[in-house]
Amino acid sequence: MTRSRRLATVALGGAVALTCALPTVPAQAADSPVGTVRLRTEKRIEIDYQWAGASGFQYHSYVGNSTAWVGYPDVVPPAHAGPDDLATGIDVVNTRGASTVTQRHRSTNVTATVTIPAGQTYAAAVGWSVLTRDTAGTLHVLRAAADGTTTDLPVAGLPTDAQPTAYVTGGSVGRLAVLYTLDGMTSVGLVDLADAAFRTYVSGFSADPEVVFNDRWLVAGSKAIRVDAGPGTQPTSYTRGPGHLEAVVGDQVLTGNPDFVPGGTQPALTAGSLVTGAVTTVLSASFGGIGPTLDGGALATAGPSGIDWNVHRVTPAQDGGVTTEKVAQIPAYAIGVNGLALAGGELFLYGATTPGGYSRFNSFQLDATGRPTGQQTPRSPALTASTCLAGDAACPQLEALGDGRASYLSTDSEGKESVSNIGLDTTTIRNEPTGDSGGRIPSGSGRYVLYNGGSGTQRVVDLPNGTTEGTTVLTGPRTAAAVWGQVLWTPGTTQGAVAGKHLKTGRTVSTVATGAPCTPSDIQAVNTWLYWSCGSTAGVYDRATGRKITVPADNGPAPPRRRLPDP
Repeated sequence: MTRSRRLATVALGGAVALTCALPTVPAQAADSPVGTVRLRTEKRIEIDYQWAGASGFQYHSYVGNSTAWVGYPDVVPPAHAGPDDLATGIDVVNTRGASTVTQRHRSTNVTATVTIPAGQTYAAAVGWSVLTRDTAGTLHVLRAAADGTTTDLPVAGLPTDAQPTAYVTGGSVGRLAVLYTLDGMTSVGLVDLADAAFRTYVSGFSADPEVVFNDRWLVAGSKAIRVDAGPGTQPTSYTRGPGHLEAVVGDQVLTGNPDFVPGGTQPALTAGSLVTGAVTTVLSASFGGIGPTLDGGALATAGPSGIDWNVHRVTPAQDGGVTTEKVAQIPAYAIGVNGLALAGGELFLYGATTPGGYSRFNSFQLDATGRPTGQQTPRSPALTASTCLAGDAACPQLEALGDGRASYLSTDSEGKESVSNIGLDTTTIRNEPTGDSGGRIPSGSGRYVLYNGGSGTQRVVDLPNGTTEGTTVLTGPRTAAAVWGQVLWTPGTTQGAVAGKHLKTGRTVSTVATGAPCTPSDIQAVNTWLYWSCGSTAGVYDRATGRKITVPADNGPAPPRRRLPDP
């Protein structure tokens, strides 16, 4: 059914409650909404991962400054939990205090506390291990002991006079990367957290390079080397995709978040084989939240828009590549609804794609009871926000047409309005200039839209499919009118009569006596139903049965036990 100004009431806001049945009880007993929908921004929300383990992950959203935990329902985390088994640290959450680090194995809730000795400062934490640095510059690996004390392993192998500049965690629970400067150059190495042994792998950088690693590979800048390579082995160059180093998964180095993206394209997460050099796309339209996990995998956000924006888990595949699995959807935040229209079992919501940005029509499919049955679907290109006069509660002017399309009024730089039409795809807008301003769209159905101009001129605009422009098929003085299908309904020549004119042939196809005690000042048409109003009185006439029903002339509820059958 089309939008009814008299027989239904809807509220605008971040959420829209749907009430589709007419009241059958007195006014004090209000119907409960059958469903609620929220218009959500298309902006893809950037996140970062505060923790990622065997049982799930925690992420922080930059919108609303919120934090969320996500668990993997189909993953069994390590059963044993204790600092004497470093592998179980893959599911450990470290919380830093003033002089302690509290460790909790998230899936079993086993806890331990690492006490940082006097003279040492916190550097980083991985699993059950905490890396510190003392006043002499020596690095230490600390772990909680069974008796509640803290074991302290000084790191051996860091060159004398080396000055650490960064500590990097990656795709390993047993290793941690250290970047250091010596003699004006930067080098990169790994600390083996099991025995606190350090080994330098790549040297010769003029500044700190990007570093990613797992238990198989270390990649620093443009160089890569196997972690198990023999002493003296030199790193080699590798083939990579565009963007920054994000993680190493198996034998694949992941790159993403490029600084430059050609027009018309989306940033992608790519994988470059460190064995064959082949570069493949892992996830298209992926950016923002990308990072390694301690189990040698990675997490990455990807999706076409903020209403379908998901976290994917990236893991090694048996063929040497990588595989992805969607593990969470990032909720888009709600934005205000500037207008709505309902027809053909589809609710159109009009609002900004992002706060302060372009606007767009989106829609929700509804079932026979009015309940939403699917996700928000874009139904138009990005549009310039409607120009509304201050205090104009009827602006923007929208009308759903029942065939998957909706019409609205757009205004040019001179203040002149056009009847515009969208809905069949997200790229096409059909327009028909009116040469008028201050207008209204009181009715529309299918390809025909009724326009009442501020000058007092009424137009019927034809917007056929397969075109980019509409045509005005009827022009006359403004009067009560409604369009249903290809018929225009207007007051007849006698009191209470309503006449239907076929818009393609121009012939009068029907004249009905509605029983109205006046020439109607308002007419609406839905299927066989005609609504009329004389201002103080109103009614509904069923053309199929000749039934006449009196209804309130305002927006109040209908009297008890006065319910219209479904059209």
